[in-house]
Amino acid sequence: MIEIFFSFFLNGLPLLILIVPLFFIWKKNIGKYYFRIIAGAISFYLIYWVLPIIFQVGQAPNKLVTEGSDSENFALGIRYIAAHIGSLFALFAFYPLVTLPFIFLVAPFISFILLWNHLRSEEGTIKENLRHLTYEFDESPFDKIRKELIRNDWKREKEILKLMIVLLPISLYLLQTILDISGLQNISLTTGESALGWFIEILLVYLATLIFSIELLFSSKIAIKGRYWGESIREQTYRSLYSVGAPISILSLILFMIQYTASIFIIIYFFAYFIMVSIIFVLFLKIFEPISILIFVKIIENWKKRKDKTQKIKATNCYYMLVSSAVAIGLFFLLSMLVFNNLFAMFGEEQSVIISSAKFSYKNPTLRNSFRFDLMNIFNLVVLIIIPIFITAYLFAYSLKYLRSTVLGVAVFFPIVMIFSIIFYYIGANPIISFAPEEYWLTGQLSYTEAFGFNFYTFRTAAFDANLFPEGEITLLGVLALPYVFTRYLLATIFWGLIIFYFRKDFKVKTTSIDEKFMEKTFFATIGDFLTYEEYIDEINRFLISKNIEIAEESIDQENEEVISLLNTLEQDKLLQEILPTVESEKKQFYRTLKYLFKTSKIKIWEPEFSYTFEKVEKQGLYVIYNDGRDLFSYPFVKEILQDPGLIAGMFSALTSFIKETTKSTQLLKTIDHGDITILLEYGLNFFGALFIKGNQTSEIREQLIQFINKFERKHKDILPSWNGILGPFRDDNSLVKEIFTEE
Repeated sequence: MIEIFFSFFLNGLPLLILIVPLFFIWKKNIGKYYFRIIAGAISFYLIYWVLPIIFQVGQAPNKLVTEGSDSENFALGIRYIAAHIGSLFALFAFYPLVTLPFIFLVAPFISFILLWNHLRSEEGTIKENLRHLTYEFDESPFDKIRKELIRNDWKREKEILKLMIVLLPISLYLLQTILDISGLQNISLTTGESALGWFIEILLVYLATLIFSIELLFSSKIAIKGRYWGESIREQTYRSLYSVGAPISILSLILFMIQYTASIFIIIYFFAYFIMVSIIFVLFLKIFEPISILIFVKIIENWKKRKDKTQKIKATNCYYMLVSSAVAIGLFFLLSMLVFNNLFAMFGEEQSVIISSAKFSYKNPTLRNSFRFDLMNIFNLVVLIIIPIFITAYLFAYSLKYLRSTVLGVAVFFPIVMIFSIIFYYIGANPIISFAPEEYWLTGQLSYTEAFGFNFYTFRTAAFDANLFPEGEITLLGVLALPYVFTRYLLATIFWGLIIFYFRKDFKVKTTSIDEKFMEKTFFATIGDFLTYEEYIDEINRFLISKNIEIAEESIDQENEEVISLLNTLEQDKLLQEILPTVESEKKQFYRTLKYLFKTSKIKIWEPEFSYTFEKVEKQGLYVIYNDGRDLFSYPFVKEILQDPGLIAGMFSALTSFIKETTKSTQLLKTIDHGDITILLEYGLNFFGALFIKGNQTSEIREQLIQFINKFERKHKDILPSWNGILGPFRDDNSLVKEIFTEE
């Protein structure tokens, strides 16, 4: 009994270590982040490490041979457990640190290709259609992450996971077919090779990237001429994949089981592994997605303005990138020479022996070598992934604030780092960014040791040969794996660099009137360092100045009259050009004043990240109608053409019923065009809203209607489900209309 008890306890120790902190931070915001991390880690532990026992049934467990005295073996056993737990965490950490950044950085580019292809089919030229693109980005990525996690809505995650499970049998059957064609087919794990296991991960990465690129079109709220195109393309794609994918998946599953009946347990393990990585992907979706949205929008903006000469990049700013890349290379080289090499020196010349003994096919390895292999996994994570990625990412982010151009920053910074990484690789040194393919696929192998005086059963870390290029032969699957294998560390570094760069930035939206017909919506982000004098006087740069609302009033009263006057002027945000003195002699003094206020955190300065123009619309009337056709609330924007709310409610009730009956469609009516009048429709749980406008719909007016519907529903959530017809509770909602629909 003691063997069973301690085996369960010590093997379950990683889960206990993860779960206990959650009880203390569950109600805090950080608890929302931590829950997703431990949920992914637990699924990884159970499926990646424990589940392999199903294809080891009937096999004798490997004995981890002990070599010293009882006290030495006991101490080594304790160190082994600690290193094994660390190795588990290290292998799981690879997903959020490297694998997921690849998905969330590549997907925006695929989304742009899909968008570009759609724009070609729209009326007008691509350039004209690009001008009609709008999107929503009214808060910083990290504010959006906090808001999404606090909402605790798992609807999208469930839909994505469901879709990936539907596509799982097709994907695995296709993968196994490619393996057969490539000559890599080896469903048995007894030889120590598993091409199938290794390529499942690569296949899943590509599949998740494609699915997320569709999701990104939806979550970015991309709109073309006021129509949320991303929402419709996501719905159509998912419906098609469900309807076509489900029966094909069932057929693929049957064929797979018939062909590999003898390897049923291994198949179950691979299926579970696919699901495990899918779970990790959806758990981190809302943490990484806001950065992907930002990247997607920046790609669109850079394409729209690719021919503009408005941004002047000084050569001195590029030098910051060159110096930063040189510092990253030099710092990592020094760490490698002075620290990393000494850490790996403890393994001595036995590194190859340790790796060989970690093979799944190796029988009865020593406990010491198993301990060392787990220790190597931890060192590999720290030395080859965490330190080089975050040194490079931080210096890249630091230098970006001087260059103020993400695209140029990547183009200047990373080629230097890549060149030296390749040089380091060929001279035998650790490269700061690794381009070498992974050689092993790790899992758990049922083993036991007598280090504690009894048979302690555990899952030692065992390796399979990935067999990417058998005997140097170029294979189809090897070529398909190259984009992921050789770019993942580079793309992860860029992605983390962007996260660090935007981490402390706040975002603000300002809408201004251009003329009688058009308005411009500009998305601003805070700057970290004060403007140079050249940027300050450049009329092209449109910096926004705002008063810091967090400063104490008593600190303002102690300032001189010039400062107090300027701060009073900034009660409302102002563009720099609006308050910049016209007299040349006064500009320098004003520059010094702004610099003083910025350094003392009394003002914030914002630079434009992206912008777009949209057509003004004339709002006519807003009508809120209960699902059974009764009028709930109405608001006339133009009183001269006020319609009878009861008549409007009856019209929509009859119209929606007619459309459903005649078309048999399950889709909701969203827009009605009638000459110069457009009617926008949005729906709550028990009611819908109809907004009459004069002119073409825009995503801005649509978003205002959605916002009103959501706030109206939250405000009256206790009344609406069983409304008795009394209109009194809705009479004060005029203020809600003015709050949402008033233009700046």
